[in-house]
Amino acid sequence: MASRRNWTILVIVAGAVMLLSGCENANQIAMKIGVPPDSAVKARALETRRFDTSDEPSMLASATQTLQDLGFTISESQAAVGVLVGSKQRDAEETKQVVGQIVLTVVLAALGTQYTPVWDKDQNIDAMLLVTPIENSKQVEVRVSFDRQVRNTQGQIRGELILDETIYQQFFEKLAASVFLEAHKI
Repeated sequence: MASRRNWTILVIVAGAVMLLSGCENANQIAMKIGVPPDSAVKARALETRRFDTSDEPSMLASATQTLQDLGFTISESQAAVGVLVGSKQRDAEETKQVVGQIVLTVVLAALGTQYTPVWDKDQNIDAMLLVTPIENSKQVEVRVSFDRQVRNTQGQIRGELILDETIYQQFFEKLAASVFLEAHKI
């Protein structure tokens, strides 16, 4: 009986050692505090560009024009701190999503199950832009982020950050063209 008890204790201790060996120690955990996740670093790289100008007011004017050209209504503009906020409303219905929901409804009805189809209806897209001068240089950094709130056919709303590389690339290309036009008064 004693050997069985010793064997059980040995198994428990061995299991605990294996579990604890896979855990991080306090120092490893402390080193991670304050370190942004990889996804945050990637998002910042996607959202940020530097421009060779120290003229913040012109940069903000160009950014305002670019957002307006993209259909945004500017709701907040604080030139003193280099902030712009805008939004636009858009339809969110996608044919594939609607057709998929209707097919699902028909299939479930054939199986005797009642189902109310749900699909995205409309969305509000927000843009937040910040212009920051780079110390000891003749450059500014522009960071823009886009997010959206999507409302479905049942009135439920979900929010999501937009991280599509193409959207940011197109925005910064249009902004660069606007900066060029503004600088040359074209």
